[in-house]
Amino acid sequence: MTLYDNFDFKPLVVLHFSSTTPDETKNWVIKRLIARQDEDDGADLLVRYDTDPESHNDILLIGATLDRLLLGAEELRIKKPYKNDTLHEFLISDIHNFKNSENLDNFLLKSEKQVIIWDEIQNVRPMQHEHTVPGVPTKSITPNNDTILGLLRDLDFVISVFPLHDKEAIKLMEHDWFMSTHSFFKSQDIHKIRNYFGENVAYYFAFLEFYTKALIPTSILGFLVSIWPGSEFLKYSLFCIFNVIWWSIFMEQWKRLSNKLAYQWGSYDFKVFERPRSLYYGDLQLSPITNQPERVYPRWKRILKKYLVTYPVVMCCLALSLWIYFGYYRIQIKTNNNYPLDSSLFSIHAKLMRTMPSAGYSLLIIPMNLIYKKIATYLTDYENHRLQTGYENNLTSKLFVFYFINCFIGLFYEGFFNVNYGNVVQLLISLVILNAIFLKFTEQIGPYVLKRIKRNQLTEGKPQIGQVSDAVKQAKTLISFDGTYGDYLTIFEQYGYVALFSAVFPWIAICALINNIFELRADAFKYCHVYQRPFAQRAWNIGSWRYAFDILSSIAIVTNTALIAMQPSVREYFSSYTDAEYFLIFVAAEHILLALKFAISFAIPSTPAEVQIAKNKHLYESHQALRLERERRTLKAQVSIKKH
Repeated sequence: MTLYDNFDFKPLVVLHFSSTTPDETKNWVIKRLIARQDEDDGADLLVRYDTDPESHNDILLIGATLDRLLLGAEELRIKKPYKNDTLHEFLISDIHNFKNSENLDNFLLKSEKQVIIWDEIQNVRPMQHEHTVPGVPTKSITPNNDTILGLLRDLDFVISVFPLHDKEAIKLMEHDWFMSTHSFFKSQDIHKIRNYFGENVAYYFAFLEFYTKALIPTSILGFLVSIWPGSEFLKYSLFCIFNVIWWSIFMEQWKRLSNKLAYQWGSYDFKVFERPRSLYYGDLQLSPITNQPERVYPRWKRILKKYLVTYPVVMCCLALSLWIYFGYYRIQIKTNNNYPLDSSLFSIHAKLMRTMPSAGYSLLIIPMNLIYKKIATYLTDYENHRLQTGYENNLTSKLFVFYFINCFIGLFYEGFFNVNYGNVVQLLISLVILNAIFLKFTEQIGPYVLKRIKRNQLTEGKPQIGQVSDAVKQAKTLISFDGTYGDYLTIFEQYGYVALFSAVFPWIAICALINNIFELRADAFKYCHVYQRPFAQRAWNIGSWRYAFDILSSIAIVTNTALIAMQPSVREYFSSYTDAEYFLIFVAAEHILLALKFAISFAIPSTPAEVQIAKNKHLYESHQALRLERERRTLKAQVSIKKH
């Protein structure tokens, strides 16, 4: 037993070593984590092995002293509420002015404590005199360039690093969030979600709920349009115009809500000097900002990688997606010819056979999306972006392009080139229903069943499940959290179907609404009981996804207008006009709707009035405090001069 095994502390973070990690390497990592900052430039954390025999000394429990956590909160500029209910960046010297400062043990949220520890783990480095990894003499070290975590990942010595779930906190949350019947009819307590998971996850659930509520008017109108016996031109024109206006209002109202939440959480106008990503590499150069040696990767190399590798690979993926679609299209045409529809008893069989190609194509799209997500992640890693924001923006843009082509190309082709709305509806139904079923099994049901199997294997032969520690159970039975990208992509795909093609199939909004009511609770269950707890991330909106949804809203104007124009019944309504005049009418209508969208964006301010007032008040109080401080210093200087 070593010195660090004797620490008695409450663990907050788990580092899970792989079974191939040498003991010498583990000991080296522990020494760097517990080394003091002022002496050995260590992380100054508390560390011990999990004592459960099932851990095999591969589970490292990490915590920190209260003083270390408070210092980390100041370094990370965490905002906490003042006693006058305003938010301020935490300063140890000013701690008595903050709420709950009398109870320092609970002053910081557990999620904040875990982020502080995570920041230290990511940035702790080898000592200057160390040139190889202990236990792996073939792995060289560049002390100013390499991080401990980066070296472990390069050697595949770390399986995961994650914050521990708090069972008591989850019990308090889950009843009102997704476990009770009445949770289906009430809004989420988004602030509780933020306090536990951080802003990044909270924004996802806030957006999903806001979008689900926005589907209600569209669903009601879509239902009325479907059963209303009136003119098809009037019905679908009304529905199209409503959709354009409603989804424009939806995006602007979401901006207002996200800004309101950002202000309440202290991340509005949040500007902070970002540290480079732990996986970022480059040559050491003196930074003009910090005047310290920092890694620098030439911009021309990144551009070269994009043009010579990323863009060609993306184009090949898009070409493959098109090739697969046209392969499906040929099969669909052949199937339709082999199974013509008639009034015979074989009509049901013919309809079933005609839906098989679209069902197969819909199922093929799902693994293609997953494969491309991995390719996009690999390419973005390969480009070596310095900051996390740049990394996320580039990854989102790649995912947007591919998902747009892969998910919507068939619908565009059937709607605008073949003008076969029956095939559009058939494809939409297959895509929405099969995708929903597949995701439920792959994201919630399947992983939960697998978790139960692993849990039973861990506790086999043990009379009480409590004998296996929480750290071991979470490390070995829960799935590593890989971000909210997959969840946003699911909403993005569904939003595209609703916004772009609901003019052809109004029932799609109803299908989306029903799915999302259950998806909201299923995702909540997944985050609490299937995923390892994610580290809380600061965020002030949904990131680059807001641009992706905004772009879809603009494209929806073009597609909805074109789909209405191409309806035979609508052309018949304008039969007195020539083709050229008919075309110009709908081009004018499209431009009017685009102008209306921009007018709505201009008319609805993105910042709520109460937030703007609070900002101005805070600015006024800051100026007043600065003026008083200057007056105090001036008076003190005058008194000092008179004494002399």
